[in-house]
Amino acid sequence: MTSPWIYTFPAEIMVCDPDGKILEMNEMAIRLYEKEGGVAMIGRNVFDHHQEPARSQVRAVVEKRETVIYTTEKGKQKKLVCIAPWYEQGDYSGFALVVLDLPGDIPNIVKN
Repeated sequence: MTSPWIYTFPAEIMVCDPDGKILEMNEMAIRLYEKEGGVAMIGRNVFDHHQEPARSQVRAVVEKRETVIYTTEKGKQKKLVCIAPWYEQGDYSGFALVVLDLPGDIPNIVKN
C-alpha cells in the first residue's frame, strides 16, 4: 500500500485492476490470505480465489462499476463488505474491496 495508515488499518483492503488482478493488499489482507500465498497473491486474479456462486456475484458487482455494501456472517463473526470502483484521473482503474469485522454489540448512533 502506498500510504502507511492504509497498510496498518484494521480492515482487509485489496485493490484490483479492472480485470481483477490484485495490485495491492494491506497487512490484514495479507495475513487473512496467508494460506493462499499472502503477499504472493499480488499479481494474481482475485476471482481465482472465490468459489461459485460468490465468484459470479462479485463479477456482476464489479461489472456495474457501482459501490455495493453488505454484511456477511460466518460462525458468529459478522463483517461489513464494501466493493467500490476506483478512478485515476477520471478513468475507471479497477475496484477496491474493504472488509471490516463488526463487533456483536455494535452501537447504532442516530444523529439529528
